[in-house]
Amino acid sequence: MLFSTKSSPPIVRTETLTKHLRSRDVPLLSVLSTAHDLYTSTIQIFFPRRNEWLLEWLVQRLKEDEGEPGCQARTAKECWDFLRELLEAVEPTIVARTVMRHGIVPMVAKMMGEAKGMAGETAERVSGLLDGMATVLALLRRIAQSQRFITAYMKSTPEVCAGILGDFLEVCWILLSREVQVEQRWIDAVVDLWKGSIWGNGDSKKISESWSEKCLRPATTLLVGLNADNALKKVLESMIAEYVFSSEILFPTTSAQKQTIAKPSTRDLIPLLATLKEEDTSMPGSLEPVNIPYLPLLFRISIDSQSQKHSKADVSVVEILFTALRSVSPLLDLKSEVPHVSTLGGDIVASLLQVLIETGTALPSATLSRIITRFANLKSQDPTQVRWSLVGTALTIDFDSFLHPSVANLTSDLFSALSKAAPSDQVSNVLELVVDGFVKTRDINKFIDQWTKRLKSGSAEDVWRGDALAGFFAAKVEGSLTSPQILKIVNSLREEQQWVILDAILRGLRREDTETQLLTTGALEAVVETARKDAAEWRAWRILVRIGNIKPELLVPAVEDAVWLLRADNQWKEAVFASEVLMQVLDETNDEDSLAGVHMVVDLAAETLEKLQSWDGRIITVDNQNFGLAVAMAVTGGYLSVLEKIDGSHRNKFVDSLFQLALATQNSSASTVNARKICQALVRRPELYEYPAVKDTIFSALILNLSPFSTATKDMSTATSNPPSITPENESRYDFIVTCLLQFPLEALRRTAREKALDTCLLLDIAGCLLVRPLMYKLWKIGNAGSFMSTDCHVIEKWFVRPGVTPTFRRLLSHAFVNRDQEKTRDFLTALLQMTYSTVKCATEGKSLNAGELELSWVVITEFWRFRADEGYTDLEEMRKQFLEQLTKILDSRETEAEILKYWRDVWELERDDRTPAEKLVVRVVGQITKGWSEDKEDADRVVEAFGLACSVAESVDDVTNVTAFAVVAFDRLDRKRDIDILQHYKSMIDRLDISTHRGLTQWVVDACLSSDICNHTWSLAKLLINSIKKPDTPEELNTSLNAFSYIHSRLIYALPSSSSPVAFLAIADMINTLLRCHSWTIIQHNVDTTISNLTITASFRGPPFTPSDPNILYTSLTTILSTILSLHRHRIRGRYYLVTTLLQNLITLLFTPRLIRRKTENPTHPPWLLPPHCSSTLSAATSARALSRVLQTFCDPPMSTVRSNRSELTDSERNKERKNVGDFIGPVLECFVKRVLEERMEGSVRREIAGGVEKVLEVLGRDGVRRVTNRMNGEGRAVVRGLWTEFMKGRGERV
Repeated sequence: MLFSTKSSPPIVRTETLTKHLRSRDVPLLSVLSTAHDLYTSTIQIFFPRRNEWLLEWLVQRLKEDEGEPGCQARTAKECWDFLRELLEAVEPTIVARTVMRHGIVPMVAKMMGEAKGMAGETAERVSGLLDGMATVLALLRRIAQSQRFITAYMKSTPEVCAGILGDFLEVCWILLSREVQVEQRWIDAVVDLWKGSIWGNGDSKKISESWSEKCLRPATTLLVGLNADNALKKVLESMIAEYVFSSEILFPTTSAQKQTIAKPSTRDLIPLLATLKEEDTSMPGSLEPVNIPYLPLLFRISIDSQSQKHSKADVSVVEILFTALRSVSPLLDLKSEVPHVSTLGGDIVASLLQVLIETGTALPSATLSRIITRFANLKSQDPTQVRWSLVGTALTIDFDSFLHPSVANLTSDLFSALSKAAPSDQVSNVLELVVDGFVKTRDINKFIDQWTKRLKSGSAEDVWRGDALAGFFAAKVEGSLTSPQILKIVNSLREEQQWVILDAILRGLRREDTETQLLTTGALEAVVETARKDAAEWRAWRILVRIGNIKPELLVPAVEDAVWLLRADNQWKEAVFASEVLMQVLDETNDEDSLAGVHMVVDLAAETLEKLQSWDGRIITVDNQNFGLAVAMAVTGGYLSVLEKIDGSHRNKFVDSLFQLALATQNSSASTVNARKICQALVRRPELYEYPAVKDTIFSALILNLSPFSTATKDMSTATSNPPSITPENESRYDFIVTCLLQFPLEALRRTAREKALDTCLLLDIAGCLLVRPLMYKLWKIGNAGSFMSTDCHVIEKWFVRPGVTPTFRRLLSHAFVNRDQEKTRDFLTALLQMTYSTVKCATEGKSLNAGELELSWVVITEFWRFRADEGYTDLEEMRKQFLEQLTKILDSRETEAEILKYWRDVWELERDDRTPAEKLVVRVVGQITKGWSEDKEDADRVVEAFGLACSVAESVDDVTNVTAFAVVAFDRLDRKRDIDILQHYKSMIDRLDISTHRGLTQWVVDACLSSDICNHTWSLAKLLINSIKKPDTPEELNTSLNAFSYIHSRLIYALPSSSSPVAFLAIADMINTLLRCHSWTIIQHNVDTTISNLTITASFRGPPFTPSDPNILYTSLTTILSTILSLHRHRIRGRYYLVTTLLQNLITLLFTPRLIRRKTENPTHPPWLLPPHCSSTLSAATSARALSRVLQTFCDPPMSTVRSNRSELTDSERNKERKNVGDFIGPVLECFVKRVLEERMEGSVRREIAGGVEKVLEVLGRDGVRRVTNRMNGEGRAVVRGLWTEFMKGRGERV
């Protein structure tokens, strides 16, 4: 065979080769490699203009090859890649002639239709095919810019291009179903083909028909079926709005109607939606047909398209849209009077109505009434069949739909359905909407009549008796009824004994005039007389409680009835409110009968508190088991004053029972009430501490239950020597008690009580209950010099057996040192020091120190060291040396421990006397660390403490250089959580370095950061060094430091435009700003000039090409540097304002969205870090614009501090002079802003923020300056400036 896919002999005859390539007997893919060899001149043959021939040959074969070989060729990425290479290699005029002869759209149409069948192919092959097609079409569009006549030959009929678009959407479904996102350029390529086919076509109806037939189904499927990209969604939604719900479709006209106003109609819209008239819509790539909720989506798109033309879509238009969408499914027919029982139909209608709520539109009331009648099933005998979600949606849209005369008895049906319904969230929502509806129609009396009617005929558990309805109604009472109306209704309901409604009305009273009228007319007194006799209705007694909130004296006649209820022992719900009645009367009147009744209440509650640990909080479930919890909630919620008034024995019994039950309570669900929650809420109430008797009773109960040792107060030494074990049950109890005690203002407690609590906590801590430590720390913040801890130092040794006691012990010592002038405290400190010294001294004689003794010795030495001279602690120096010897032995004898290193460092730093053993220890420890790294053994704590030790010992330049290298490696090896520890140790080192060493280290670190790719955290070290710069005192050192840091500043600013990463950029910008703001003595004129120049470069197209996570942060760092220069170095830029204005022009340009299409000779207006592919977003944050606005205001209107000089006191005249100088240079900034407004786009929020800065520019220019600037502009520019000037003058209140 002449043309084998294997190695073949060179072909020398052109005729034979072209004949072989044109042969339709050989598949295109089989000869593609031969054609490519011909293109790359691999085949040695004389073939003039071969590329032109190959282009026409490939286009023709891709277009005309049929069958399976042609399909495989058109769906092969290799063919499209080869076509792209040929298009790039051939002259544009030749390409134009080829497209003119063969066309490109038919080939794309065939390919896209065949791509639909690639569901079994890999996603990579499908996406590669689309990528190749999009690249070819983009290349042809670029060629069409120079050869414009080929644009006509790249067009086709709307039917063909609609088919391409529809097929493309189905291919997108295949990709999205495999979690492959659709590229934007694929969308652009296909959409451009479609837009080209309809360009200049005036038959909008025909265009809509073509698009709907081919694209509507796949478009809706993509929008609701999968998580499509936002760009694709926007394109599809705009197309649906343009071609399906356009004004030409919704307002069809005939030749006879052109002179009249068109009315909305479904005539043309329903045929366009005919492609959706299938219940199940399926797409290739799905395993089975999937029901797609496309109707709500289409409804929202159609309403939004009309709202863009008007403030809100008209009701008639919304009804037309709703009618057309209903035609898609037979389930949505409204003509039949028989209620529809299908769940799907009702759900679809409910989702459509929800769109109306979201868009703020509505349907006519008659239509909504028919929808409710047809789909809500209000007349159903089965209450579970009622669609309450649909009813609630209709009520939200228009309550009048239930009152429309076209549908009789709809309101009655609604109330009947509510009477049958079981309480639920949906039913509660409907009840609230019904109440709102009657309030808005100003017919609340009608609702009360219906409510009364339902109460008389309903059961005891229906929704009309629930608290949900009462709460909704109470919130509307005073807003919908006048005081006389409320009085009339209260009297009527009292006579009928409708306690449910009356309770809701009294619950909603807030106005003083309404309460006054009810009191003066005797209405409330009559209610009390009627309600107190109804012992069988707990709501009547709740009404009495509400009346007591208004005037408790009215409840005195009910005291006897309340006591009788408590003695009945079987009416517990009524007894709860009867208890509140008694407490209200006692709180206000000090009545003896009510006092006796309250004693009975708390005693009864104390007895029942032992029976049940939790309660669901509902009044209807109150019984003899949970009565105590209900009363406890009432007392802690509002009757603490009553608890203060009663006798101490009754109070102690109630509180002790409550806290005993709280201790016995186990964890329960969040929805239940238990004694533990009640107690915790009680101690959090600030009012509690206004009642000393109650407060002391509660504190006594807590302390009593906190101590598990009966002999604790008799012999603390014995108790601490033999502490009992702590069980998990006891630990839970102590956790509760400590939580309660932490809420107490411990300063208000007596000292003996605090000391007792502290001793108890000490015993618990030694026993292993570590939960008490926060309370111990809080108690020692107050100080308790009489506690056992501060009188017997030997207990401290036992205390240190448990780890983590150091913070509390340091607090104890700090308080002791404050009171060391007291003999008792001084003796304690002396004994503690002697005890510790004995422990350390014994260790030198052969006894080893345990972990607790090491920790105790470390704390004592470091805390006592500050007072060694004042108090004469002569043994402290010797104890320190011996302790260091012991630590060194421990480090030599076993593997290095982080805690031992910390002890050694802290104790050695107290004096820093002997460096030789310290340096040896650092070498040995760091060697162990590096050896562990080589063996992949890492201990983060040990590394951090070793680094801290190295920082403590380092002094010379070599030392600090080695420590810096150690820090860089540690940053790279350790978790990011330890970075703060490393930086703290490093800062402690550089803070004590002398000026020359610090200067040398700073130069070395900055040079290292700028000379190579380093770890990002190395910049943190450089920033610490820059922040810690110290100004020398001597002239020689000052001159040396000035030269050194000016040079560092220059290196940093020259490195800013070439930063390799956002981290490096921000670090360099931060260090430059620190030098300018905090160390201005290091700045010379050259630094300021180069800073502004390099900031300008950074904000231009020559800026750094990295990918930032948030470009707004980078932008703000640039404005911060410029703001610092204007604030602190303004005297250095006088006469150099042209540098500042150039930078401001670049910064203003960055706030606009960049133009991605420009001439080849035109430089980009934005830096690479704001352009694709480095950045996918623009400076849309208002923070960037706000920062630039502040810079403009500072530049145009300088603060007094920036222009004040030592030689002049005329600050105002200096400021005016400065403004005039700025006005001479600021004109180009305004020109740049106007130019960008005309050429590019800016976000609305950004424009609002930058407005303040632009107004300052206009102010400093003045009318004459603005006129000079506009003389250089065209008409459009002058119009923009005129608008800015008009707004500026209006803001100043001047005439324009």
